[in-house]
Amino acid sequence: MYRVARGAGLAAFLLVGARSSAQASDFETRRAAARAALIEQLDTYLEWCQGKSLFQSRQKACELLLELEPEHAEARKSLGYTRAKDGTWKAPDKPKMLRDFDQKALAEASGRWREATTGYVTAMVGLLEAGGLSAGEMELAGREALRVDPENERVHVLLGEVKTDKGWVLPETPRAKERRAELLEAVRAAFERAPAVQPAELTERERAIPLKFRAFAAPGLRVVGTSGEEELRLAAQAMLALQAFLQTVFATDHALPADCTVFLFDASELSLFAAKHPAIPEAARAQFQAQEGGGVPGTSDFAFWTGDTQRRIDGIVRLALGFWLTGEFQIEVRTGWAYEGFGLVLTRALIRSRLTWLATSASGADPKTMALRQRLIDPKTNWMDEGLRMLQEKRQPALEELVRKDASQLTTEDVLYSYTLATYLLEAYPEVLTKMLKRLGTGYPGIPALSEALGMDVQTLERRLERWLTERVG
Repeated sequence: MYRVARGAGLAAFLLVGARSSAQASDFETRRAAARAALIEQLDTYLEWCQGKSLFQSRQKACELLLELEPEHAEARKSLGYTRAKDGTWKAPDKPKMLRDFDQKALAEASGRWREATTGYVTAMVGLLEAGGLSAGEMELAGREALRVDPENERVHVLLGEVKTDKGWVLPETPRAKERRAELLEAVRAAFERAPAVQPAELTERERAIPLKFRAFAAPGLRVVGTSGEEELRLAAQAMLALQAFLQTVFATDHALPADCTVFLFDASELSLFAAKHPAIPEAARAQFQAQEGGGVPGTSDFAFWTGDTQRRIDGIVRLALGFWLTGEFQIEVRTGWAYEGFGLVLTRALIRSRLTWLATSASGADPKTMALRQRLIDPKTNWMDEGLRMLQEKRQPALEELVRKDASQLTTEDVLYSYTLATYLLEAYPEVLTKMLKRLGTGYPGIPALSEALGMDVQTLERRLERWLTERVG
């Protein structure tokens, strides 16, 4: 169970809007005054600790003083810094290991610490309660208050956080955990409700293609191929479950095309298939053969011919999913991050693989990018761990540029960021997802669509995304 923060704290924290320079100046003035008062109080606390031989407690105060006043000489000396002739400070090779010796005084130290810091915390709470702060200022004031009073419930509530058995977290964190359980149940139910797949006779159209086809069918779907029976059955089950899964996730009755036929075969058989399929004109065969799989224009047919069984099933699901996203939301390859991100996330959710990328590896990519791509290809890699690492190391693509790319322009880092962002939206913000996707599909610009749906600017989004990943992974 978790306690949800009440009131307008979250709304204020996420509020996007222009602020006057006077408001910003007032925030900085009040914050600077509070910091100056805190420094004075901490200096007094340092003297008291020194007199009571509480050297570890004194060290804690010195560390905070350096954050507040980087040139605080006494704090630096106490922490073992040495000063060079040019005036710069050099950190100790090894931090000092200090102890508190007066146990009677140590029992009093926590009260002295509160006495020294209460005024600052009160000032920060006052700023938070006054309203009118930007999201960044809210975060800054809250973080500084929690730096000296980590369990201050009022601050956590004002920041819109919720209390769980793991401490105070973003509201997205427990919400996403519940949503993941719902998605797992939706997958289970989709496969369970899927109609039975039965062997079927080839149609006249299928017999006209001189390949050793066999067919399996269910209402509205045929899967035809030269692959083994198990692959054809699995592909049919995945396709049938995909439709039910998407309808549940997005609360819609939109369906895959009626009388859909899926063709699965080996790449060596592609030329014959392309030559004999009645809807693939000779002029289009070269382009068709340059792909790994695709939909046949003007029909309800999909075909995939690349890789092994898992790769073909993954590929056919991605093709059908892309068709569904286009039909329901008009999300196409031109909206690359959404098409690729949600395509990979939803395929992974349904069949536990993400083998089909539209983005290709750029020639001459740097070694870090190539190494990342190899890790992402490995089915054992946790993409959310990789997304968190990328954000922590500040290697993520600029979101303003990412949302303008089509799928063919995406880099490996773009794909990972798209996947991470799509997961965040799918798990933490399902209530706004459908409307946001529909706006994107009509050509509404990506950044405004995200900002307006989530109520946060890009900088706030990236900070919250990184923290959410930390809480999700942890």
